Amino acid sequence: RACGRNLRTLIIGFSPADYWIPLKRAASFLAPYLVIDCALVEGLEPDLSPSAERGIEGFRKAEQSLAEGRFDLIILDGIMRLVVQGIFKAADILRLMRDKPGHVELVLTGFGADDQIIQQADLVTEMVVRRDPRHVPSSAMIEGRDSIKIVTGNGKGKTTYCLGEAMVAACSGSHAFVLQVIKSPRLYGEIKGIRKIPHLEVRTMGEGFLDHGPAEPGEKHLQAARSAWAVWLQELYSMKYDLLVLDEINIATHYGLIPWERVKEMLLLKPEHLRLLLSGRDAHPEIIETAETLIEMREVKHPYKKGVKAREGIEF
Repeated sequence: RACGRNLRTLIIGFSPADYWIPLKRAASFLAPYLVIDCALVEGLEPDLSPSAERGIEGFRKAEQSLAEGRFDLIILDGIMRLVVQGIFKAADILRLMRDKPGHVELVLTGFGADDQIIQQADLVTEMVVRRDPRHVPSSAMIEGRDSIKIVTGNGKGKTTYCLGEAMVAACSGSHAFVLQVIKSPRLYGEIKGIRKIPHLEVRTMGEGFLDHGPAEPGEKHLQAARSAWAVWLQELYSMKYDLLVLDEINIATHYGLIPWERVKEMLLLKPEHLRLLLSGRDAHPEIIETAETLIEMREVKHPYKKGVKAREGIEF
């Protein structure tokens, strides 16, 4: 999304993960606006082991990049784990947050964020992942091959998470498709960025912000949702894709634009090999019941409550 708006983005990885190779491939398509730097930390012991030294080197690169101000967005992926392990102190992170240039968006990820860091941050989302062993065998749970994920909750990051999964899949050799049910057909940052990545397609078919209550969604939204649903079913059974994302479908069912019964039926009858991600707050309990994995984004802090409006390249 940021790269689609020509924002210069740096991601430094502080923990081993299987998505770094496809992310580096994505960076080649999104150059010069995306730079990936992996400071992979294997052991996470607090002494100066080689892995800890790589983490410290990655942190120094982050400090230097912030001081130079060459990037608009800097993401330190997995940095919180190193604070928990004692490789860095909360004071080190607080110093980064305090001293960064005003134009730079700094994103810190990982479990176990210190209370002081949470208090200093403008936005905090807690991601809670639950897997249902009734629907997914233990081997698939270990390898992450579960086929239906619901991404819901009142916190920020649901669409961003799904777009990230689609990008990683496409840059790993799979074919991915994203259908945005609510957003209107404008050149959002993610649309511009996705166009640069092979094997990743997106359709945006909504009418934008829903300005009525769930009991009265408006005819234009109903017609747009029906058209989007028809396209979704066509692409679902086209056998062209390995991963499909139905963005904001939970909102659409909550507002009655698409009956939740039809969504549940689709999930039960989908081709077995397809991986599906369904996003949006207010996921229906019956739809959640069909999923192997439920990801809930819980709002802890949100800048909207301080009057901060949606930012180009960050939220859209």
